[in-house]
Amino acid sequence: MHRAPDTAAASLLDVPNDSRAKRKRAAVRSAKRSRHNTWWYGLTAIVVIAGIALVVYARASAPAPVGPYLPDANNPTKKDTHWHAALGVYDCDHWMGDSTGTGIWNWPAATPSGTPARADNTQVYAGLHSHDDGVIHMEPAVSAEAGRNATLGLYFEYGGWKLSSTGFTFLGTTVKNGDKCGSTPGTMQWALGKWDGTNGKQTYALQTGNPAKHKLNQAEIVILAFLPPGKSATSLGDPPSVTNGGLSRALGGQTPENNGMGVPTTAPAVTTPATAAPTPTTKPSTATTAKP
Repeated sequence: MHRAPDTAAASLLDVPNDSRAKRKRAAVRSAKRSRHNTWWYGLTAIVVIAGIALVVYARASAPAPVGPYLPDANNPTKKDTHWHAALGVYDCDHWMGDSTGTGIWNWPAATPSGTPARADNTQVYAGLHSHDDGVIHMEPAVSAEAGRNATLGLYFEYGGWKLSSTGFTFLGTTVKNGDKCGSTPGTMQWALGKWDGTNGKQTYALQTGNPAKHKLNQAEIVILAFLPPGKSATSLGDPPSVTNGGLSRALGGQTPENNGMGVPTTAPAVTTPATAAPTPTTKPSTATTAKP
């Protein structure tokens, strides 16, 4: 007996070839989209994780804020807004100074209100200055002279002087590598020390690079020296700003580890003009009414 073809099988046989091809193509596209989405999600996750890691690393490796800090009117006892570093400048055979005394100097400019001024603009207060004591007073009024901007080069700039790795211009004298120091060519050297809180001889280490870029620190001692061959800046001993007690007085008798000093709410006043009469080097300067 002849049997009729199965209906389901017949229907499958009747499906056009183009329909099967369409379904196959759709399945291929779906698989591709699935693979594409997997890659996309994986790549997005990698980017997000890498971004988070970079943010964490940047925060962890960012340099910590350093003093001297700007004063805060709402916090008049804020620490580290008034730092001090001793400076000694040596020219061949002597510590440089002016009429104030050996190794110390008058600040060259004052604002109309009597505060230390920038030499190139006497209308503007100089946040890095001296008070006839050979000590660099760091009392920043703007961010450009605070923190990591409180450099030795900025102090020289404010005083109207120049400083580089090969020489300096200071108190009317200019020297550079190769200039005669006595009868022989001299070279520029510089050294750093840290006041240990005593009246004993301090320890110094020779430095390399440009001293103008050096970021000044609390209770630091800086020696700049133009010397003949065979002589070292570390052999000069303490500069007058240390031996005459200038640094100790500026620090208020505090040790280097105790940096908390009262913060002046206004810039320190200077009542003596830049051409003040000489004062004895054996007694504290009274040329200003500013807090040290």
